[in-house]
Amino acid sequence: VLLWLVFVFITQCSFAEGRMVFKPIIENGRKMDSNFHKADTNEKEVYTYNVKPGFEFGYTTGKSTVSFNYFANVLRYDDQDAIPAGQLKADDYDYVGHNAIFKAQAQATDRLLVGLDNQFMKSSDAASADANSNAVDRFRYSINRLSPRLLYTFGEKYGLGLKYTNSSTDYSDDAAGQGEDSDEDRGTFNLYYYFTPKTSFDLDYQIWTYDYAKTSSDYDSQQVMVNVNHQLNYFTVSAGVGYHSRDFDQTVASGDIDTTTWKLSVMGQNASDDVGIPKSSVSLSLSSNFNDSGSGDTYYNTTRLDARLTYLLMGKLNWILTGSIQNSDYETSTREDDRWQISLGADYLINESFSFGLEGGVEERDSNTAGKDFDNDYFMVNVKFHPIMGAK
Repeated sequence: VLLWLVFVFITQCSFAEGRMVFKPIIENGRKMDSNFHKADTNEKEVYTYNVKPGFEFGYTTGKSTVSFNYFANVLRYDDQDAIPAGQLKADDYDYVGHNAIFKAQAQATDRLLVGLDNQFMKSSDAASADANSNAVDRFRYSINRLSPRLLYTFGEKYGLGLKYTNSSTDYSDDAAGQGEDSDEDRGTFNLYYYFTPKTSFDLDYQIWTYDYAKTSSDYDSQQVMVNVNHQLNYFTVSAGVGYHSRDFDQTVASGDIDTTTWKLSVMGQNASDDVGIPKSSVSLSLSSNFNDSGSGDTYYNTTRLDARLTYLLMGKLNWILTGSIQNSDYETSTREDDRWQISLGADYLINESFSFGLEGGVEERDSNTAGKDFDNDYFMVNVKFHPIMGAK
């Protein structure tokens, strides 16, 4: 399948004139965290210094597109408080992160679209591995996600999508309590139907296996959802409801689990101006489901709200307001956490290539379990250089 996808793409590119865009990127930032380790007690203030060199590449023809984006993230940490002998210092967490995203797709026939996506990431942010993560650890890991996909359309109203995803997670230090390597294989089936040009329905079915390298129990999950999407001028409104069941290969404290899943979202933006940034945009999503990565068999049901609002003032100052709230109700204990974050920032567009940004925020977790609370205030400064070079 992969060889076929590559062959189709090369064939499409070879016989069609395309457009190439290349954008080198470098960012430099500084951040202050009042509670770097997100601890309940003994808070430590830490400064973070980072440099992000990278690039974005894209090539488009009439029937195919390919893109490859990459950036490194050189992170250095500096304690602002005295560290007792025998305890880890902030600079022990220094590392270089990576993020590489490859995407290619081609219109193989009038009805068949084929694509291949791959993302490689090295990070210490637990949320990069699981969107519903409630962890506060800084264990370094690499993750690779490979996804070949097909979309076949039947006339103007029907479509069938098939996708396979392999996600492999490898922790740098997989000692006990330092993260657990895992491998996930997921198949996704989508059936689309367009009632009108602005209203669509889709049936989404996913089945996956999650295999751990050590003691955590492997599991099989199945999820089916019915979704409706509607376009309203600049906005797209979506709603979905479904059922998720999870069966474990070993006996775990919670036993096999299941839940009703649902999601609501509103997304939109108005027309872009000359600087290529929307004059305003909104992204709101509310959902409920299980977390996927439960090293140590720690699974919970989440209800999560994510929000992002932007507004471009006088074509130069782009205001950005973001926030999230997540309730995590654990299956294996009475533990229940409420975790939230809110931040306000602004990017000043010096010219088409340079911008200067400031951001401040607060994050907090309230738990009914002793030792799991934390609060952290942060402030960051960022400078970006991102010229665009294009060729016809």
